[in-house]
Amino acid sequence: MVSLFKYILNTVPRPILIKMSYWARPVLAFYLKGTNYTDPIDRRSFRKFLPYGYGTQRPNVLSPSTLSLERHRLLWLFLQNETDFFDASKPKKVLHMAPEQCFLKRFKKLKHINLITAD
Repeated sequence: MVSLFKYILNTVPRPILIKMSYWARPVLAFYLKGTNYTDPIDRRSFRKFLPYGYGTQRPNVLSPSTLSLERHRLLWLFLQNETDFFDASKPKKVLHMAPEQCFLKRFKKLKHINLITAD
């Protein structure tokens, strides 16, 4: 499975990978459902995360449901636990450069955030 993901990451252009991810995510999330790892972005649990890496593959780093990496999940936890980003009583303007796929729809749904994206 690791070599399959490595082959796909290294040969398929990124825009096509993103389009493929829309139908692959639900299948992968269902197949990998379990209790060993939890993605804080959507609070879903899995028996393992997917491998990821263009050069060297790292095991258990890519969440099957949000396709988030460690840095994305850490950023989500920081915004949730250390800031008032999700506090709906305080309207915010956010300029998000190169928005991550795992955040974009979730941020757009927040009514108190005026989101401007670039990239």
